[in-house]
Amino acid sequence: MNYDLRRWFFLLCCIFINICVGFMYAWSVFQKPIINLFGWAEMDVSIAFSLMVVLSALPMALAGKAQDYIAPKQIILLGGLLLGTGVFCTGLANEIWQLYITYGVIAGLGTGITYAGTVANIVKFFPDRRGIAAGILSAGMGSGAVIIAPISSRLIEYYGVLTAFKILGIAFVIIICGLSRLVQTAPHDYRPIGWNPAATAMVASGPNMDWHQMLRTPLFYALATMFIFGTTSGLMIMAHASPIAQEILKITPQTAAVVVGFLAAANTTGRAFWGGLSDKIGRYPILLLLYIIAGCAMLLLTKVNSYYFFVGTIMAVGLCYGGFMGMMASLTADSFGSKHLGVNFGIMFLAVGIAAYVGPRLAAAVKASNNGDYSQAFIIGSLLNVAGALIALVMLYRKRSCLTESYVKKVVRRL
Repeated sequence: MNYDLRRWFFLLCCIFINICVGFMYAWSVFQKPIINLFGWAEMDVSIAFSLMVVLSALPMALAGKAQDYIAPKQIILLGGLLLGTGVFCTGLANEIWQLYITYGVIAGLGTGITYAGTVANIVKFFPDRRGIAAGILSAGMGSGAVIIAPISSRLIEYYGVLTAFKILGIAFVIIICGLSRLVQTAPHDYRPIGWNPAATAMVASGPNMDWHQMLRTPLFYALATMFIFGTTSGLMIMAHASPIAQEILKITPQTAAVVVGFLAAANTTGRAFWGGLSDKIGRYPILLLLYIIAGCAMLLLTKVNSYYFFVGTIMAVGLCYGGFMGMMASLTADSFGSKHLGVNFGIMFLAVGIAAYVGPRLAAAVKASNNGDYSQAFIIGSLLNVAGALIALVMLYRKRSCLTESYVKKVVRRL
């Protein structure tokens, strides 16, 4: 069967599925209404978001492994049911522990299972364009906040925050479970017609390693550390964008929702843009550039003095965060092969889970200890990006040294 055209249809279906999954990036729109309704502490409420992102990372490896035995569309179906049910039941919560279970645990597990069901399968359909495919797919997740944040803000305004959760939960079940029926499984070792892997050096795979072999390589720990540093600062902003905007700019929640939309748009654009560009010029040069931009942007946030300056700076952070997320699957495939990508990507994604636990809680703790001022959190985020840039420089030097050595050996053999 010729999948060269149909793979784009499968990609489109998974984009719409991941728009629903990207609901978690609209969290900051819900955070303040929940606090106002129940009177819970901000740091306690932010745990729900951290739980969701952390627990979304935990089932990814298992969901990736399950795809060796179960069709990806069945994985997506299960994830959609969990996500929609968790979001709906959040609308029934009236105790904070219920918020943690429904939003953090049930919806979080559903998010991870759904995302894992789409990413590994779709990337295997695009061995010739891993960066752009993973980036576009990840952009679907990022664009969830662009679409869902303003919709959620209106729902909260008209019906209240709890009813908004119920409406969204029902919608997610219908959309995700319906589209899951249209997704097919990528054939083993699929290659598009006319694609020559040897001529596409930028997207060539390393040796196929299973997760045991991957965990024995220093490369895995270097990459995981880089992703932790890169996404921690981004998640500080993603989790607190609306409160940060309201505190710094003294604007209404509705206006702050527009700022969240701009941030989400940058996050979405970054996933596709940087992923596609990395196919052309390499992953590590792009990672280095992302650290530099994000580090400078986080530092500039300490000097915000106008609406447009704030929006531009926060969008730079979102653009870089999207780049890190968009390249994670393609870089994992480049480094450890695509055969075991489902499990390997799931394990690599745990780095985001660590960042999700550290970033939002760190920002909330700094704000609480500094009378509502986030500046020290921004400085910490900037320093993390500096550390990531140093590791990226080492990895880039190592990569180029290996390529040069390989080229010299080929020349010597020819002589």
